[in-house]
Amino acid sequence: MLSQTVRSLTPAFASLFGLSFVLNLFVFVSPIYTMQIYDRVLTSRNGTTLVMLSLIVLVLFAAYAALEHFRSRALVQLGLCVDRALSEPAFEAAFRGALEAKGSQQVVPIRDVETLRATLSGSLVPALMDAPWVPIYLALCFVLHPAIGVVATVGAVAILGVALLNERMTKNSLVRASDLGHKASERLAASLRNAEVIKALGMGRAIRGEWQAQHERALEHHTLAANRGGTLLAVTKLLRLALQCAVLGVGAYLAIHQDIAAGVIFAASLIMGRALAPIEGAVGQWKSFVSARSAFRRLGAALKTPSDRRGMTLPHPAGSLRVEGLSVRAPNGQALLLHNVSFEVEPGEIAAVIGLTGSGKSSLARALVGVWQPAQGVVRLDGTDISHFSEEQRGRVLGYLPQDVELFAGSVRDNVTRFDPSATDEAAVAAASAGSAHDLIQSFPDGYSTQIGDDGATLSGGQRQRIGLARALYGQPALVVLDEPNANLDMDGDAALGRALSGLRAAGAIVVVITHRPQLLSQVDKIILMQKGQAVRVGLRDEILPVLLQPGAGARVQPPQRVQPRGGEPVSVARWGRR
Repeated sequence: MLSQTVRSLTPAFASLFGLSFVLNLFVFVSPIYTMQIYDRVLTSRNGTTLVMLSLIVLVLFAAYAALEHFRSRALVQLGLCVDRALSEPAFEAAFRGALEAKGSQQVVPIRDVETLRATLSGSLVPALMDAPWVPIYLALCFVLHPAIGVVATVGAVAILGVALLNERMTKNSLVRASDLGHKASERLAASLRNAEVIKALGMGRAIRGEWQAQHERALEHHTLAANRGGTLLAVTKLLRLALQCAVLGVGAYLAIHQDIAAGVIFAASLIMGRALAPIEGAVGQWKSFVSARSAFRRLGAALKTPSDRRGMTLPHPAGSLRVEGLSVRAPNGQALLLHNVSFEVEPGEIAAVIGLTGSGKSSLARALVGVWQPAQGVVRLDGTDISHFSEEQRGRVLGYLPQDVELFAGSVRDNVTRFDPSATDEAAVAAASAGSAHDLIQSFPDGYSTQIGDDGATLSGGQRQRIGLARALYGQPALVVLDEPNANLDMDGDAALGRALSGLRAAGAIVVVITHRPQLLSQVDKIILMQKGQAVRVGLRDEILPVLLQPGAGARVQPPQRVQPRGGEPVSVARWGRR
């Protein structure tokens, strides 16, 4: 993707190089004007010639300023083009990174795009575009006089040597400072997200100390690079001033011996200054160059990662959920979290996935909704691999309530409708009603228009979970996966969840519930018992429960509890645990 963007912008860069060629032609205006003043105007004492020359120079300078302004604006537009072309792929890369390694530099690709845009809009690119003219200016110095050419060339080589030394002395420190700065920023963001826990547990000093240590290490490397770069920049300016004086001195010596005209002295000074300007500019902008180069490489690596298959829009599924030999690895992991899991759930059925902590229940939930891709096997909905659905249709086909419910800044309506710009009020109310959350939402100060803040900060855990359930049911999905849906619910919330499950069964939806609480088993049709990543028992509830209650059945159970199902006979359930 990055290489395609570069190729698409090649004609624009070629045009800007052509414009830079024209701009550098204007550089000769000052030397020629100076030579004319000293060699013609002062000798002839002709005021009319002076006025005409000055007017011509003013017009040329105005044209130069206009073209320079155009180049500057064109580079800004190029930066915007790069941003628009890469921001969406960078967002997708950051999103994939968040799925694969949560909390690990998710936003770096987006920052890298911003770095490239800022670099294109800055002063580094014009300096690089002017760099090919350096040999031409040096050759012109030789044309004026070989001695002047030698002085200018020695100066250019010396400043170029300082630039290369700058690269060698600051590169590692700048890269290290950037990496440590990203890590410190991520630690700070994680701390802010968990400010409540940090405050309650008195962890503030320890967390602040860890962040401060990372921040200080980043500052150390940044300071080291800045000090070295500042020293070399000072050396560059010293060389520039010394060379300016050297050219004037050599020119004066040559003029005394009548080897050159007096006007050539100042013309040579101007030309040499222009020859050294791109090199000096590159030295001054070296930090930006290193940052842009690192960003380009990181972004290229991030965008090489294959994106999800786009899929296509298929008929709305009406058949069963069939899991066939499903094996799953954690992203960037080698060990299998799920191994050869198979089961089937028909429309209108509710299946409960139970098991010990770490048995693979949440991993199965992520695989069912396509968050994690199978290492082997397939998840089929109405005979279609779920990965074959387009992303947009997958959102309409699947409903998902994760174990940790995350809401987004916005209104309750926005969160229930998944920020769908085409959502109607009727669809929002229907989803909330299906999740038995309509009355709860209506009790809020502004109803569906209530602003909930970042991550639903104004809501309780149970309220977030109930709104998350309504969001999962938006659009009447064919498959609904609920991971610990009653973890934060009170009695009213449990009752609302029960009504929602009954409504889903009546609507013919397929429901998979991950649960630790036996109370939910009264409402399910099938049970899937997970153990060490495998589905060790799969069957109807009335077949599996008696087996689980038998001594030596692989589970240690507490005395059965009588649970009154909604709309059914009481059943005995038990808590499962390690033997």
